[in-house]
Amino acid sequence: MCSFHYEAEVTFRLAMPFHLTRIQYDQIVAQARDEAPLECCGIVGGRGDQAQKVYAARNADKSRVHYTIEPKDMLDATRDIEDVNEWEISAFFHSHPASDAYPSPTDVREAVQSGYSECSRFIIVSLLNPEKPVMRCFWLRGGIVSEEALVVAGNERLGA
Repeated sequence: MCSFHYEAEVTFRLAMPFHLTRIQYDQIVAQARDEAPLECCGIVGGRGDQAQKVYAARNADKSRVHYTIEPKDMLDATRDIEDVNEWEISAFFHSHPASDAYPSPTDVREAVQSGYSECSRFIIVSLLNPEKPVMRCFWLRGGIVSEEALVVAGNERLGA
């Protein structure tokens, strides 16, 4: 999951913003809108602070307030990210259809339990106002919520 080398790189890069292209940002927002009122979810493959590809996933929970990435989707994305492209899982994303773009206690607890909180970001898109979605990026290391700036190519920083 997280190698020592990768953890050291993440620690070094914590102060740097995470970069999405406009197409990647739009993919995540479109998925959130399409799946509302349920939470959407997915994975972002990348290198360091740059996203390379967004992998939409199915929410196995089919819930308005919780998500679990469908295991086959997780396996397929992980294989493509790590084995085919030799990237890393840069982020997990999900939507909050009716609440702020901020990690809930459940989001934090489950990220820590998964082990991914130590080596991957967590992106949340809020659809409180579906016409003006809010997307924010967080590290959840050790259960501590730390926001990281999110930069969309051609736009100013989002959040932080």
